[in-house]
Amino acid sequence: MSEKGPEPEDSGELMYVKCAYCGKWLDVKPGQMNWVSHGLCDDCLKQELEKFKNPVSESPPASDHPLPRGSNS
Repeated sequence: MSEKGPEPEDSGELMYVKCAYCGKWLDVKPGQMNWVSHGLCDDCLKQELEKFKNPVSESPPASDHPLPRGSNS
C-alpha cells in the first residue's frame, strides 16, 4: 500500500501562476507549495494572437552551398 499524502486540492497547499513572457503574477491555485506554473497574461496573449493576424515576412534561409552544384570555382 502506497503512503501518498493528500491531493494538492485537499492539502491546502498553493501554487503560484505567472506570465511566462512578462513575469506578471496571474493567480494562486491549489498545488505543490512554493511551485510556480506559467501561462500568458491577457496582454501577452493579445500580442501573440496579433502575430497570426499580421505575419512578418521573412527572407528565405541562406543556402549552405553558395556556389551552384558542379561548380569547381
